Amino acid sequence: MRTQLILTTAALGLASLAASAQVYSVNAVGYINLSVPAGSKLVLVANQLNNGDNKLATVIPTAVEGTLAYTYAQGSGFATSGYEFGAWSANPSVAPGVGFFVSSPTAATITLVGEVPQGNLTTALGTGLNLVSSQVPQAGKLQADLKYTPAEGDIVYQWDAGAQGYKAANGYEFGSWSGGDPSIAVGEGFFLSRAAAGSWSRTFSVNQ
Repeated sequence: MRTQLILTTAALGLASLAASAQVYSVNAVGYINLSVPAGSKLVLVANQLNNGDNKLATVIPTAVEGTLAYTYAQGSGFATSGYEFGAWSANPSVAPGVGFFVSSPTAATITLVGEVPQGNLTTALGTGLNLVSSQVPQAGKLQADLKYTPAEGDIVYQWDAGAQGYKAANGYEFGSWSGGDPSIAVGEGFFLSRAAAGSWSRTFSVNQ
């Protein structure tokens, strides 16, 4: 069964074709629209398309004046990048697998463009809080569909943009999730707390 990619739109281009071996590869490119509410309210988003160096200024080259992006790193916490006078004040990595907060003084739609990650995909996870996302722009259950293998003591914290707060924590204990397998949307970042370091690895192809 083919994996369903939920993109706003996708243009599929045939990269190569070996008819005799019936082997082919497909590069899938497209875009994802992220809605940001007015009033500098926070949304927790993710870039899930490879675009150049995957730095903030490449992924979001233009934004509403006064837009803020908040990236997170273990040990140092949040760093703020502001969009003023047509440029970002800092240029952190927002590669696929990384979640980050965004706020805007006015309602805005941020469009991300690029190529769908394929092959062997791995996101490193440290002990404690990790601000992450699926590397693939695919909606579904974290474990069943997005192929995250949970460990005892994992906790997922998802952001509720409407309520401007976190949803109830969803922990993995005794082999199951307290709130059911978390449902993750396209373009959604979330916090994942780990009792020990590990990784989120999967093999993905648009041919699946």
